[in-house]
Amino acid sequence: MVPQEQQLRSDRVRVLLVEDEWLIRSDLAEQLRGAGFQVIEASTADDAMDYISSGERIDALITDIRMPGTLDGLDLAEKVRVMQPMLLVLVASGSIELESAASRVGRFISKPYDPKQIEMLIAEMLGSAL
Repeated sequence: MVPQEQQLRSDRVRVLLVEDEWLIRSDLAEQLRGAGFQVIEASTADDAMDYISSGERIDALITDIRMPGTLDGLDLAEKVRVMQPMLLVLVASGSIELESAASRVGRFISKPYDPKQIEMLIAEMLGSAL
């Protein structure tokens, strides 16, 4: 569990969660919201790119790699990395062989998602910004 002080300060942390499987996305989003994060959900990397291009602020991006659409999660992470080099990017996959590719654009996390691990990574990587 996120310590209470961090939880209160994490209300300002806006996480864009990109996952095409609705049940998985909604479950993780609910758990992250319960930890005090503001979560924006997108079902495709294309939708996430539209959101980011609109100028809305995000503090962290969590994206699955394999998704339908013109962009996959790696494409999204690469584009976002160019636009916002300091953005916290977590790239997820159930395929461990994609870890090397994911690590070039962000921090790899394996699926199934571990919400507590994600909370800790966000807190660790954003540090005093929380």
